[in-house]
Amino acid sequence: MIDILGWIATAFVLISFTIQDLRRLRIVNLSGSLLWIVYGFLKQDNPVIFVNISIVLIHSYWFIKNRKS
Repeated sequence: MIDILGWIATAFVLISFTIQDLRRLRIVNLSGSLLWIVYGFLKQDNPVIFVNISIVLIHSYWFIKNRKS
């Protein structure tokens, strides 16, 4: 079951690279990263957790910086 989560996370990240709209791309990629974080915790894989928390923070910063007034 954990591996299925990893494959779903992979699909989200890969699909995000096919999206033209930057906001949607970031939402889909952010979702994939959140899934990867859950996967990393379930597998106790610290590098996976670290890199995906970093990606979530980068996306969050972008959303805050580019929010519509």
